[in-house]
Amino acid sequence: MDTLKCIAVDDEPLALMQLSKYIERTPGMELVSSCYDARECIAELDRRDDVDLIFLDINMPDMSGLELARKLSPGRPMVIFTTAYSEYAIEGFKVEAVDYLMKPFGYEEFTESIERARRRHRLQNEMSEVEDTIYVKDSGVMRRILLSDIIMIKGLAEYVQIYIRTAPHPITTLMSLRSLEERLPSERFMRIHRSYIVNLDAVEGVEHNKVNIGGEMLPISESYRAKFRDYVSGKMI
Repeated sequence: MDTLKCIAVDDEPLALMQLSKYIERTPGMELVSSCYDARECIAELDRRDDVDLIFLDINMPDMSGLELARKLSPGRPMVIFTTAYSEYAIEGFKVEAVDYLMKPFGYEEFTESIERARRRHRLQNEMSEVEDTIYVKDSGVMRRILLSDIIMIKGLAEYVQIYIRTAPHPITTLMSLRSLEERLPSERFMRIHRSYIVNLDAVEGVEHNKVNIGGEMLPISESYRAKFRDYVSGKMI
């Protein structure tokens, strides 16, 4: 069993203590840090890159758990929200949280969430091992796609369109763009806009705040601009 390295974040000392005890008594779990607010958690994440899972309270001062989750790379690390406020559930799942534990929760509920996290962790590892291929459902058929054939991916609400070199039309499948993003190798694919992920090898040029992909100019939104500029700067000679 792979050990999941965890951070627990809660501004309530008693809740943080209880959560820490649950983690410590569970086989295959390692509590690497306990934090009282989101900024303390960010500092901890800056110091280490081996965190698999964050237990994250939502209603905290200065920065909420939801705000912190939106700053994380999609799916890395995984997030399980812990909160006493049910009205945040929908927003929690929008950021691809593994689960949403309502306080006060017992150890049985906790372990059920851990099993969900383990399943996602295994899937992420399997996808990492098969770096050159993905499978998606297209009109009821499972389609095998080589990552090297993908030019770009466009998000359309609950669907994504995958544009590949070997087909005249994109493959459309029921999946969120964020969900697909977390399954693609970050060294080969980059999100440049809330609606676009590009294959970095397919970028033909950059002009102002747009990239040329197959003759089409795609916008780079402000929230992704700095990361893309850093990538380009690292390739300049």
